[in-house]
Amino acid sequence: MEFKYEITELIPQREPFVLVDRLADWNEEAVKTEFVVKEVHVLVKNGKLIEAGLAENMAQTAAAGAGYELLKNGGAVKLGFIGAISKLKVFFLPEVDSKLTTTVKIEHRVMNVTVVSCEVECSGETAASCGMKIFLID
Repeated sequence: MEFKYEITELIPQREPFVLVDRLADWNEEAVKTEFVVKEVHVLVKNGKLIEAGLAENMAQTAAAGAGYELLKNGGAVKLGFIGAISKLKVFFLPEVDSKLTTTVKIEHRVMNVTVVSCEVECSGETAASCGMKIFLID
C-alpha cells in the first residue's frame, strides 16, 4: 500500500530525532512502519540503536498511525506524549543499516488516551516489545 504523506507530515518529531522512515501499512486497529538504522543517528551508540531508540521508534509508529488517521479524516496532526511504558522487553539492539519493521496494535481508546501493544522486528526476529499509554493533546 502506498501512502501520499511524507513521514514528517504524520509525526511531530523532526530531525535528528526521527525514527521512522515510512508508513508501511495502516488500518483502524494497527499501524506498521519501516526504519533503517542510520550510523549518524543521535540514538545510535557503538554501531547499534540503543534501548531509548527502540522505545521511541515504537512511540513514533503509534504517532504515525494517529497522524495518518487524523489527516485522512480531514483533521490535523496532534502532539502527544507517552504516559506509561509497560512490559518493555529488549531482546537485542539492531545494528546500523538494519531495517526495522514496527507494528503497533490499538488495544483500546478512552477519550484522549490510547493503549497500544508494540513490537519491533529486525531480520525476522523480535528486537523489542512493550505496551504504551499514549496521550494526545487537543
